[in-house]
Amino acid sequence: MNTRSILIVDDNEEIREMTRAILEGAGYRAATAASGREALAAARDSFFDLVLLDINMPGMDGWETLRLFKADDVLGMIPVVMFSVKKELSDKVQGMQEGAEGYITKPFGMDDLLVRVRRVLEARGAAGPTLPAATPAP
Repeated sequence: MNTRSILIVDDNEEIREMTRAILEGAGYRAATAASGREALAAARDSFFDLVLLDINMPGMDGWETLRLFKADDVLGMIPVVMFSVKKELSDKVQGMQEGAEGYITKPFGMDDLLVRVRRVLEARGAAGPTLPAATPAP
């Protein structure tokens, strides 16, 4: 199987692990980082098809991390999707202006996360596993 690899970057361990479980359950390989610095180091050590990046993190926030990813000749090729509790349109616009390929607002539903991840990967020609059909709401 040609499994795609996703790096989840969030300072909240519960969110990292929940997101990892969702992605791995859908057939993706998932790794985690608790900070922007960890994310940059992990991306330099391993190949990732996508990075899910939180904005509100201590030290280096998601905006600075995104800028460093996009400024790097190699890391800049990895699509980055911001994922944050920030719901303002200005945050979403800033993400796109800074080079993010998408924006997911937390809390997110499992189907929403998987569809958005798949869309970004498909746009890059790297869709990965086939996702199960969404279950209708009761």
